[in-house]
Amino acid sequence: MHRLLAAVATVSLLAIATQPRIAWAKWTSGEFLSSGKPVEEHHCAPASGGPFPAVILLHGAGGRGWASDDFEAMCQKLAEHGYYAEFIEYYSQTDPIAPGYRTNPLKTFPVWMREVNSGIDALGKNPTVDAKHIALMGFSMGSYLSLTFAVTYPNKAAAIVEYYGGLPKPLECRAVIMPPTLILHGSADNLVPVSQAIALDAALTRAGRPHEMHIYPGDSHGFNFASAPFWYNAADAADAWDRSTKFLDANLKASDR
Repeated sequence: MHRLLAAVATVSLLAIATQPRIAWAKWTSGEFLSSGKPVEEHHCAPASGGPFPAVILLHGAGGRGWASDDFEAMCQKLAEHGYYAEFIEYYSQTDPIAPGYRTNPLKTFPVWMREVNSGIDALGKNPTVDAKHIALMGFSMGSYLSLTFAVTYPNKAAAIVEYYGGLPKPLECRAVIMPPTLILHGSADNLVPVSQAIALDAALTRAGRPHEMHIYPGDSHGFNFASAPFWYNAADAADAWDRSTKFLDANLKASDR
């Protein structure tokens, strides 16, 4: 995680259908309250029916708004697939982790955790959302946030899809309360070493928790973001997305719902 934070400046400067398609609503802006303050969100939803399982998208470190086109596309694809998808801008109450800011993640991380928790609570009051089937999909810093959230607020996330993040070592002992988790990582990641994925896999295995892991040979950080062409691998991005939706379906759309 420290290597990730140290490399954010470089990153930001470089980067500054197996199921039928269904009708869905486009990327729509909104907000909810956390500790009495507004948090920006953007959502996409199937156009009618419900309640639907939900997927919360959590971005990585870098400037606010980076890769918004990629996140909008993910949001729309999830809605097409039958999910209420929501992108939470967890920088709403803090400065970003980006060049030109002196943001201390030790102070801001608890704020971000509260924002995610408030976002899940708000979704739970949304009649179009199945409150018992809400997953987190995190990327880089957003994966650290997703995984840390899952071991801090048990039973609030029904599944985790984490791209190239990790669980801080002091929290590995809490892996026993983790929900089903999908780990996706590039073997050549120079910001968050693949050892983070291997350590998470080992912790979940020791705890006997359901999970899957796939390592992409030769891929670096952010391999699934077209906004980062120096890392982007279209074939592996498509494969990772396919694995993600299949994993979500297995854990959020089970026949016993």
